[in-house]
Amino acid sequence: MNEKITKLMKRCGLGEVTAEITPVSGGLMHRMFKVRTDSGIYAVKRLNPEIMKRPTARENYAAAEALEARLEEARVPMVAALTLKGRKMQELDGEFFYIFRWQKGRITDANTVTAEQCRKAGELLGRIHAIDSRAAEPDAPELSTIDFAGYARMAQEADSPVAELLAKNTKLLTEAQQRLNEAREALPAIVSICDDDMDPKNVMWFRGKPFVIDLECLAYGNPVGAFVDLALQWAGMVNGAYRRENLEAFYEGYRSAYDNGFLAYDALYGIAYTWVEWLTYNIRRALGLEGSGEDERQLGEREVRNTVARIKALGDAEEEICGTLRELRVREMEGVFDRATALLKEIGKFGAKAKKTRAAGKLRQELRTAIDALEAYYESPLWKADFAADEDGRFPAGMKRGVLSEDGVYDLLEQYGELA
Repeated sequence: MNEKITKLMKRCGLGEVTAEITPVSGGLMHRMFKVRTDSGIYAVKRLNPEIMKRPTARENYAAAEALEARLEEARVPMVAALTLKGRKMQELDGEFFYIFRWQKGRITDANTVTAEQCRKAGELLGRIHAIDSRAAEPDAPELSTIDFAGYARMAQEADSPVAELLAKNTKLLTEAQQRLNEAREALPAIVSICDDDMDPKNVMWFRGKPFVIDLECLAYGNPVGAFVDLALQWAGMVNGAYRRENLEAFYEGYRSAYDNGFLAYDALYGIAYTWVEWLTYNIRRALGLEGSGEDERQLGEREVRNTVARIKALGDAEEEICGTLRELRVREMEGVFDRATALLKEIGKFGAKAKKTRAAGKLRQELRTAIDALEAYYESPLWKADFAADEDGRFPAGMKRGVLSEDGVYDLLEQYGELA
């Protein structure tokens, strides 16, 4: 491989290799190398040959490259593939590569990621989703149809080391797939540019600033589903070490950058079980149906064990996480309620001039936005569900929640109607 990379760098006009080419750890699908030439330091990604054999692989990568260019235009902090000889993807001797400038920094271990990093990562994801977000035509979602019982039988027949694990957890995995499909069917009809692979291992940190790496998964998708999945990964569910403060920080960072009006994130917890699809890929690797060689098979076995454990942990943490998402929604709407109340008082100080001055006009516009959000929440099943949860004592005793009082929002809307 070193000889091939040396040839690739020279052909792309990046000079002669001047130091030993070293592999970079971390990737589960592709292989990455650090390459130093007389023109600089680069990261070279060799794309998985088995992935590139898929009929739609080239088309999917081309679409991701086009969206990567959109992110570059929007100045999203990222490590983009270099365009060389008029293209990003380079082909050499039947293999495919991406070349990047070497980015200084480090990837934070999932066990040590901080709340502040989660806040910045959430904001960064929100910035990406906000670039081209729009309503979409309602469409039937692509549902998962994995036959886990069939794979368990195949593993047993092959005397695979994961056979017993799959047999014991067939019911769990089938139910997780069902929850995933139910959540996909409940997703709102919204589409935006999504990077569903923006988990902690794909964000580089340098001097406290995040840079997105590995952008090959960029595609148009549903931002709500992407948020739910990534928020839980940043909160620690990848390694079974959930931290509430990290979920709160990721949520708040995301909502500060992108607000599509959707609030019922707790009702879509089933999206988290998208891990069943990653599990399937690794079952196939473990059984020799995907990839090639013993290394691929062993990697598949490890990931099968890791992913089954992850799916179990998601089930165990569901009640706690959904409760946190519910609290975050009420806290957010409480902030809108308080702001609308303050704006009404501020506008009232203008008296008869309230409709004439520029300053009052800006306040009225902000108030209109807040009132629209409150009205939509108050008239939705969400408010009724949150009110019932409050009656059941499911919120912390000291949590401010005037927005859930029976008369609070109604009276505020009445006052706004009189003002209008």
